[in-house]
Amino acid sequence: MKVGLDLDNTLICYDHAFSRVGREEGLLPAAFQGNKVEVKRALLADRADGYLWERLQGLVYGRRIDAASLFDGVTDFLASCRRRGDGIVIVSHKTEKAHHDPQNTDLRVAALRWMEDNGFFAPAGLGLDRGSVHFEATRDDKVRRIGALGCDVFIDDLAEVLGHDAMPAGCRKILFGRDPHCPFEQYPSWNEIRDALHRPS
Repeated sequence: MKVGLDLDNTLICYDHAFSRVGREEGLLPAAFQGNKVEVKRALLADRADGYLWERLQGLVYGRRIDAASLFDGVTDFLASCRRRGDGIVIVSHKTEKAHHDPQNTDLRVAALRWMEDNGFFAPAGLGLDRGSVHFEATRDDKVRRIGALGCDVFIDDLAEVLGHDAMPAGCRKILFGRDPHCPFEQYPSWNEIRDALHRPS
């Protein structure tokens, strides 16, 4: 089975990164506490044009991606795939550069460096092939890549990707998370996804 995976907010968890980086970079008060939604609301209240929010996004996905973490259960899921002999590919909709970044950080290079630092490509770690990671400039390109790679399953946190008109009909579509309006299979944890894909038939 060939298993396709999204990267940001599916494998990489930014739940605490936005508030931490916002505080450390001086975009939020030092005492600020809140999740991504609350961070966005606070920054848009300061500047309704979105500049501060877009600047923080660029930092979190680029130079400060060090603040991100791996979602719980991903390591066990990938180990289970490896035991079964499943092929793994990662397909990410990620532009090369961020908005409002004077350092012009390459977001794709930053993501690959983060993956390397977190053992994605180490034989004794997650054991993925660096050549199995694909970055696409648009959502349309991402979906076309999923089809070209022949994914039997694709897992994403965005229902808009899974429901794209060009998504292969025969690809099993799994939402990582919960969305009452999403018509696809959905699980809020990687352990549940592992059980759904790998439980004995």
